[in-house]
Amino acid sequence: MLAYLLIMCVAFYLVSATLIRLVGEYLFSQKADDELAAARAMAAAAESPLAGRDAEALWSLARDGAGQTGRVLVTDLYGTVQADSLSLLNGARLSRRETAAALNGQGETYGCYFVGEGGSSVSARAEADSMVCVYAVPVGGETPAGALVYITTSQTAYRSLMRIQTQMLTWLALVTAAVMLISLFVSRFFTRPIAELNEGIVEMTRGDFSNRVRVRGKNEFAQLAVAFNMMCDRIESLDKARSQFVSNASHELKTPLSTMKILIETLMYQDPMDPGMTREFLTDINKEIDRLNSIIGDLLTLVGIDSGEKPVDMKPLSVADLLNDNMRRLQPLARERGIEMTLSVREQVMVNGSASRLTQVFYNLMDNAIKYTGRGGSVRVELNRREKKAIIRVIDTGIGIPKEDQPHVFDRFYRVDKARSRETGGTGLGLSIVKQIVLMHGGHIEVASEENKGSTFTVELPESPRENA
Repeated sequence: MLAYLLIMCVAFYLVSATLIRLVGEYLFSQKADDELAAARAMAAAAESPLAGRDAEALWSLARDGAGQTGRVLVTDLYGTVQADSLSLLNGARLSRRETAAALNGQGETYGCYFVGEGGSSVSARAEADSMVCVYAVPVGGETPAGALVYITTSQTAYRSLMRIQTQMLTWLALVTAAVMLISLFVSRFFTRPIAELNEGIVEMTRGDFSNRVRVRGKNEFAQLAVAFNMMCDRIESLDKARSQFVSNASHELKTPLSTMKILIETLMYQDPMDPGMTREFLTDINKEIDRLNSIIGDLLTLVGIDSGEKPVDMKPLSVADLLNDNMRRLQPLARERGIEMTLSVREQVMVNGSASRLTQVFYNLMDNAIKYTGRGGSVRVELNRREKKAIIRVIDTGIGIPKEDQPHVFDRFYRVDKARSRETGGTGLGLSIVKQIVLMHGGHIEVASEENKGSTFTVELPESPRENA
């Protein structure tokens, strides 16, 4: 604000000083031209009386030429005053530089003085704080016989100049005050959003992600505040998800470990058990180890995806071939559970991706459809092409997903039916891995479901550019 104010004041001062100087030069140059012309005319009229030593004619000329406010003096070749319109210096020697210059053949000359700085000695009619101008013109042509000194007061021009200067100073004060107010407003307008944003950043660094910046208007600061608030929302969501993930992971890992601990302690501290019972306990321990390995494997997969690790085997793939391969692997499981499983390929589509990762996506969706579909139900897989995208739908007639649970089915460790999910061997990470892999391939996944009627998972993957070529 101070820098802005200083720049404005300096600029205004420079402009006003230049304007005053130009106006002053114009006023005094015009005045000097007019009064020098009058002095020349009087010098020409004084040439004959001065040569004839006609004092009466010289005094009459000086009196008439001086008027009410001026003064006229006529000197001889030696600077002695021969006539004075005020009759104060008759017979005295006039020692002024203007007179000396005119008598020495230097031509016309003039000078302007403030009263008290050289002007009061020649102008008895000058007022205080005013200016007088002294004009000296040679009398007699090229060989001067004397000089005519014409003295005028410059109150009008001087006062006009002072009035302009006073007005400039007044405007400078008004502009300074206006600039100060505008600067305060502008600085407040710019610094308040920045200060609020800085405060929000400081709170964020302290770990408080709930702080939000107030959005004002629709300018750049408002857009920055909206972006900051969106970032806070995202970070807060990620922080909550991280905490929830740690809690869920700890719980999921603790459950099989606790189960194994109980089984092992039973084997250790119980009396010799029946071999069949011992085998059953060991089988249960083996299942829990497998479950633990499955959880750890899924966690490692998610860590790899979250770290931005890209599949190294990205290449053009036939989606129909991938679906056929997974269909052959899961057909025996579907027949065992009495489920009809079909594949409908309406159009061949190529996508650019990782065969292992996309196989994981399709296998997981088909496997889930079989697990949650009762005997006598059906699982249908469809492949279509739309707007340069491969559209894959996995449709089952299973138990469906409640509406309130559908937005969370892709969350990590989320289970609609926790008891049944554990019975089927689920870790709660499968669909989360599926979503991350689809996003990694630039695709999109969504679910539509109705309880007791089935679910439809739809995957969209961008078509391979090579297919278009």
